[in-house]
This record gives sequence, structure tokens and C-alpha cells, in this order.
Amino acid sequence: MAGYFGTQRQQLLQERTHTFRDWMAETPGIYNAGRFIGTDDPDMAVWSDLEMILDRDGILGLRMVTRDQASRFLPGLEARGYRIDTWDIFTAAVADIADRVAGILSSGLPAGIRACPPLSGPEGDDTRRLQQFLADNGMAPFSGTMLTGTPPVARTITLENADGAIVACGHAYFPHNRHSRFSRYAWVGLIAVAASQRGSGLGRLVNAMLLDAAARELGADHVYELVGATNLVSRRMVESCGLRIAGDLVCGVATPAQEDRFTR
Repeated sequence: MAGYFGTQRQQLLQERTHTFRDWMAETPGIYNAGRFIGTDDPDMAVWSDLEMILDRDGILGLRMVTRDQASRFLPGLEARGYRIDTWDIFTAAVADIADRVAGILSSGLPAGIRACPPLSGPEGDDTRRLQQFLADNGMAPFSGTMLTGTPPVARTITLENADGAIVACGHAYFPHNRHSRFSRYAWVGLIAVAASQRGSGLGRLVNAMLLDAAARELGADHVYELVGATNLVSRRMVESCGLRIAGDLVCGVATPAQEDRFTR
């Protein structure tokens, strides 16, 4: 079982990533966005494949696309009635941020906060609880299969308080296949912090834990995170861990113009 979760549309798209996971892993120019399918190189991808994804799913991810590619590719999507929601890309070589991350982790977890054991399975109660926590915090959740991936493929971190309530979480995995120049770049995201803990530094801590796991457990040589232009809190958190904006790269999601933004 794959552990689909969320709205009917979210679950349908999660099912697509599950059904086509082998195709995504072997097709040049295609990457696994976790929640849907996307392209990380429109020049390498076959245009008919991208049209098929758009016609079937009504959504297409665009990640680590160069600004030149975006200038040539995005106007055609917009002409077809798609809106492009964008996020800034922050990236770093793991070796360059190792000392910064280690410094953040040196203080350990705050009193009364503990790390949960690995998720029990795609449809386990603990996985469902984490998916609900993500949804409650405005994020389109990943499927249980994605969340329960283990090193060297993926890593999920969940923190809870003494009462057993989730207070923070995050996830890291490799979105890009072997054909991509970003194949050893781990994405770090799904960072969510309970309202009661915001401003405590817990987000930065779980972010640093994931960056450390991406390097030590997943074997990534680079990491990257995606942050909205107006999300100043997350931008400060990511920059405090040593990542810097990649001004030459673009991240976006193409959705029908009349639909709401897919995730925050």
C-alpha cells in the first residue's frame, strides 16, 4: 500500500508518482516532485511527454530549470492557460555548510523535545499523523511511501513533545534521476513547526538535522531548499544554515490559472 493522503486531487497525483516512479527514474529531463511529476531540464525532456503530463494531471513541476530555459519554455505554458507559481532555490555544497550545521546541532534538542522513531510504514498510524500535521500546517503532504523512504534514498525527521504531540518535522530525498546534473542534490523540505513552538528555533534545528542527514546518511554532495519570495521566516532559517540563493535557477509549478496555489 502506498499511503495516499489528502484531498482527492492530492491523492490522485500521489498515485501518479507511485505508478510512474520507475519511468521517472529512467526518463531524461523528468524528476519526481514527490507530490506530482515534473521536468528539471525541458531541453532534455520529450515535449510529448510533458504535454501528456499536463493533459492528464493538470500540473507540471519545474525545478532546477535555468533562466534561459524558463524564458523559452514558460511563455508557451502560460499561453495554454497555465499559471506559474514560483519559489526561490537555495543551495549549497554539503562540505561548505558542514561547520555551520554542526554548530546548530551542538546544542542538542530542547528540553522536553524528542525525536520519534522511524515511521512504521506507508499506512501506519504514525505516518497518517504526520501527514495530517503537514496538512494542518498548509502543506500538501507526500504519500506514505515517499515519507517512509529510508537512507540512502530518503529521510524523514519528526519531533514530538513530552505529551507525544508532533511539534516539528521535515523530509529529505533525491528528486532527480541519474540523467540529471542534479542527481546527487538532495532536496530538504516539508519543514513544519507547530504554532506553539514557532519562534523557538525548532524549525532551524530540524532543518539542520535534515541537512546533516542528507550528507551523512543519504550521501548527497549538494542540498537545496525551495522558499517562497515572501516567506521571510523560512528564508532566514535556510540562510542561517548556510544555503544561498541560486539566482541562475528557477523553480515553479504550472497549474490551470483558475486553480489555487498547490502548496505554500
